[in-house]
Amino acid sequence: MTPTDERPLTRKQFVATAVGAAVAAGPLLKETARAATYRTAATARAAKGKVVIGAFKDGGLVPFKDKIIPLFQQETGIKVEFLDDDYSTFFEKAFQDGVTKAGQFDIYVMDDPWMPQYSSAPVLQNLSKLGFKPDSDFMTPFLDLGYWPPKKGARLPQFRSDAPQLYALPFVGDMQSLTYRRDAFGQAPKTWTELVSVAKAKMKPPQTYGYVFRGVKGNPIVASWFPVFRSQGGKIFDNNWKVLWNNAAGKRATEFFVHTLKSIAPPGVVEYDSDQEGGAILGGKALSIVQYSGNAIKSDDPKQSKEVGKLAFGTVPRGPGGSIAQIGIFISGISVSAPNQDNAVAFQKWFVTKKAQIALARAGSLPVKRSAFLDAQASKHNRLQKTILAQLNAGAEARPRTPDWAKVEDILGTELNKALGASEVGGHLDNAAKQATDYLKKNGYYKT
Repeated sequence: MTPTDERPLTRKQFVATAVGAAVAAGPLLKETARAATYRTAATARAAKGKVVIGAFKDGGLVPFKDKIIPLFQQETGIKVEFLDDDYSTFFEKAFQDGVTKAGQFDIYVMDDPWMPQYSSAPVLQNLSKLGFKPDSDFMTPFLDLGYWPPKKGARLPQFRSDAPQLYALPFVGDMQSLTYRRDAFGQAPKTWTELVSVAKAKMKPPQTYGYVFRGVKGNPIVASWFPVFRSQGGKIFDNNWKVLWNNAAGKRATEFFVHTLKSIAPPGVVEYDSDQEGGAILGGKALSIVQYSGNAIKSDDPKQSKEVGKLAFGTVPRGPGGSIAQIGIFISGISVSAPNQDNAVAFQKWFVTKKAQIALARAGSLPVKRSAFLDAQASKHNRLQKTILAQLNAGAEARPRTPDWAKVEDILGTELNKALGASEVGGHLDNAAKQATDYLKKNGYYKT
C-alpha cells in the first residue's frame, strides 16, 4: 500500500513558531539538563552505544531534533542517529526494513495511519512483552492508537479475537481544532448552528467568507469532512465494517458539510487544498476553519499570518454527535530487527517520562501526556496547547484502523468532491458506499 500524503502542511511545515518557542524555552531546557533529573549513577555508568531513529521529513520534528535529542544524549550517554526521508519513501523503507529484518533502524517514527499495516505485518516489536506498562498520565486517545488490534471499533477478521497488545507509543500530539476570528465571533462558537449564524452575519464577500475547508478529492476533503460529519452525528463504519456514511444520519451530516458550509465558503473551495485553506484563514479571507495543529499555530507567526492577534482557538463546534476532532499523531515503535534493542527500549521509556514530555512541550511541540499539557511554562509559549487538551477531553477520534483506509478514503473523497458541485449528495454517498463495500468484500473483511 502506498499511503496518501497526509496533511501536507502539517506533516511538512509544522509550526515555524514552535522553533521560536524552542529558542525561548532554551534556558528552561538547560536548567533541566543541569539538574540531570533523568540521570542516575547506574544509568550513567552503564550507558553506551547508540540508537538509530528513522522518520519522515517534517518540520514538526524540529523541536525534537534540536532540543530533545541532545537532552537524551546528555542524560543517558547514548548517541542518537536520526535518519529521515520524505513521507512515502520512508513509509516503504521502514516497512521493508522490518519485513526483511535488515536492521537499518532501531525506532520508526510513523504517521499513525501506518500502524495497522506495520503492527499486523508485524514489523514492530510487542512493547507489552518488552515490559512497557503505560501510566495514567498518557492522553488515552493518543495511547490507544499504539495498540493492535485496536481496543475498540472494527477489527480485521484475522485479529477479531486477539487481545490488544502495545506496539507503539504516541510521539507528537497532532490533531484538529477550531481556529476563528476573534473580531467576528467574540468567543469560540459552541455549536455548528452558532458558527453558521455568526459567519453569515459577519462575512463580507468577496473580501471575507465564513468558513473554509479543503475540497480536493481524496484525503484533503475527507480530513475536512470528518470532524463536521462526526459532530453532526454521522458514522463511517459499524464494528463489522458495514459502511454507514450513506444512512439517513450520514446523508444529513454530509448535506450540512457539502451545502450549508460550502454556502459560506470562498468560491472555488472545491479545488482548495492545504495551501489555499491556510492562505484563506491566515490572509483574512475566512473567519473560521477546523484544521490541524501545524497549520493552526501559524496564526501567531507574523511571517506567515496577516491576522496575528485576531485569530483564536477553540474546540470543534458541537452538533448532534458531540464535538469530535480527527487525530493524526506521530507515533513510534521499535523495529523487530533493531540492532540496538536495549538502547531503543531505554529511549522509548525515557521519552515518555513526565519530565521529558514537559521538556518537549516547552520546546514548542505538542506532548502526549496530561502533565505536560498542564505545564504553565509550555502553555505560555504555545497557547494552542490548552485548546488541544480541551478538544481531547471533548472528543477526538483517529481514522478507522485498517491498512486499507487509504483506498477507502480515496473512494469516499472522490465522491465527496463530486458532491460539492451537485444539488443532491445521497447518490454520491451511495456510490462511495458500494465501491468501498465491494473493495472490502474482495479483501476478506466480511468473512465469518
